[in-house]
Amino acid sequence: MPVARPETSDSRIIAHVDMDCFYVQVEQRKQPRLRGQPTAVVQYNSWKGGGLIAVGYEARKDGVKRSMRGNEAKKVCPQIQLVQVPMARGKADLTIYRNAGSEVVSILARKGRCERASIDEVYLDLTDAAETMLKETPLENLENIDEEVLKSHVLGLSLNENDEKEIVREWLTRRDADHRDKLLACGAGFMVHRCSRFTQNVPF
Repeated sequence: MPVARPETSDSRIIAHVDMDCFYVQVEQRKQPRLRGQPTAVVQYNSWKGGGLIAVGYEARKDGVKRSMRGNEAKKVCPQIQLVQVPMARGKADLTIYRNAGSEVVSILARKGRCERASIDEVYLDLTDAAETMLKETPLENLENIDEEVLKSHVLGLSLNENDEKEIVREWLTRRDADHRDKLLACGAGFMVHRCSRFTQNVPF
């Protein structure tokens, strides 16, 4: 008969960092004239304007979606700027995006161990940082919590649309929480308060 393994006390706080519309941001850094303009990056063949692999926020506001081809995006947003992924030896050359992703990883790695999942995704171990934060600033003593932290989704938490943020606030600051939940709450706070400032060092 199989014996259940004892629950480990060595819980880790791992953040999944997914850089939104990253390819567009890389192109906007490379070509400053694109900043503030509806922009999308296209790859694959040029059939119907190419396949969109990243859509900037300005283009999204006009209804452009990643599922579209370039020509369809132009119908929805005539002023959109379509940037083709560089080609090398007949294939897509993602070097500039990989290099830019490495820049972000090198900055995030200052606050925790990193495992790169893709060009624009990283797993970041925040356990040590969360432990330190919990010792220095117990969550139950916090008077103000960043609005972005209050947007956190807590699995299993019953929410009411009218006071969703207040329910999350209560969960974050409850005194009777076990150590793992407190670490998780610190991890959420850490990502908003500190990692966002570190990624600002990357000139995107």
